[in-house]
Amino acid sequence: MIDQLKAFFAVNDVIVQFVHGQVFLILGVTMALQWRQPSKLGLARALPWLAAFGLLEAVATWGNSFIPIQMSLLSTQAIQDLRFMQLLVYLATYMALLGFGLKLNEPIVPPRVTLYAPPAGFVIVSLLMLALSAPDPSRNATTEAVLRYVICFPAALLVAYGLRQQAGHLVGPLNIDRIVSVLRIAGFGFVLYALVEGLLVPPLQLFPANLVNSQTVYNAIGLPAGILRAIAGAVITFYFLRALEVFRIEADRVAQALEREQSLREERERISRDLHDGTIQSIYAAGLTLDGVRRSVDEVSLSQNLALKDGELLGNARVELDQTMTALNKTIQGIRNFIYDLRTSSADEDLARGLILIVSEFRNRTGLEIRWISEGRPHYTLRPDQRQHVYQIVREALSNTVRHSGATQVSVELRYDGCETSGRAICLRICDNGRGVVPERGLVGHGLRNMRERAQLLGGSLDVAGVAGKGTVVTLEIKDVEDQINTGG
Repeated sequence: MIDQLKAFFAVNDVIVQFVHGQVFLILGVTMALQWRQPSKLGLARALPWLAAFGLLEAVATWGNSFIPIQMSLLSTQAIQDLRFMQLLVYLATYMALLGFGLKLNEPIVPPRVTLYAPPAGFVIVSLLMLALSAPDPSRNATTEAVLRYVICFPAALLVAYGLRQQAGHLVGPLNIDRIVSVLRIAGFGFVLYALVEGLLVPPLQLFPANLVNSQTVYNAIGLPAGILRAIAGAVITFYFLRALEVFRIEADRVAQALEREQSLREERERISRDLHDGTIQSIYAAGLTLDGVRRSVDEVSLSQNLALKDGELLGNARVELDQTMTALNKTIQGIRNFIYDLRTSSADEDLARGLILIVSEFRNRTGLEIRWISEGRPHYTLRPDQRQHVYQIVREALSNTVRHSGATQVSVELRYDGCETSGRAICLRICDNGRGVVPERGLVGHGLRNMRERAQLLGGSLDVAGVAGKGTVVTLEIKDVEDQINTGG
């Protein structure tokens, strides 16, 4: 049986090489079409490396069929040059596999290592290969074995480990057990690839290639290494195609969240309209009626000579009416604040739009002169919950300005190009011309503590600085998540 298999594959070696390359070509093309997925999963950011790996593996494999065909047409030196180019393609393939593994293991592996290590490794090893190359087929076989042992084998195992991490840490929270299983099986596919691609090297008189190599396995089971590698590639490709479902599920859940958010926004708008047009108008009308009664009481007390007791009764009624009017005005103001919070909470299209509404409403409520400044364009988008933290910090800072600073002018500045730090950041400043921070009193209270806690939840920093008599500056800086990782933040 084994002899029959060996005879069959010996005759159909070209077909074996074609199938091997075709499997990885499908993997590369499919991943290349998916790499721009608008996903927050780390798996999506790693797809370009996987696409490059699949395409390069196909080209390197097809070289095993192309080069022998050219032997009768080209010189020995030309064939040697083609073989060297094939080794370079193999090197690029394994470096792309290494990049895929490094990307899957972020942030354990720093992003800068993922970005620079594979290209730098390719350049360094290529120069070494060029310096040591010679028109000697045995030297080529040794070089190929070293590439498989030193780069391919550990890189494939790193990918398998990274897929397991991705399944547990990123996909697991979506509560999709089948996707978790699919990614783990794909990881086992890379373990198989590490064995058949990384260990089945050409026959050499070097350990361990003299014991385990592509020829010994072929003699033992009758299957060439190309078939085993095609099987590993088929497992990887099939289960990665199934894993792509996670992006559709994620997109569906994002769409559902947006629909819920839209419904909440519409409900907030409806409640705010009902409160403004119904409840607050009714209270306001009641207040006008009471104000009319109070004026009538004042007119009666002025136009008639009343007994002492009657005068006291009118005086008490006047006091009670004043207290009632004060309570109604506070109620009206509270409802207006509630309407204001509802409307600003629904302004979630972008950060600047929500801040403009806050500044405009605050200006209308207090009569304070507020200047709005916005510079740059956003490099990344804050989530709705993150924007709410920013809005609450701005509200608290503006409220503190009215209550404590005695300022007559305030400026709210939003800059998307950062403050004094480098990198992509959002910088927000609230400046006033009030009394400033008094050093003896310090900065205490729940308001400031809440602002700092919100800044920490945003992954940013909050600074409050002021000079007595010259005003206070509240600075909130939010760095991009990727920049935080790059800088160790």
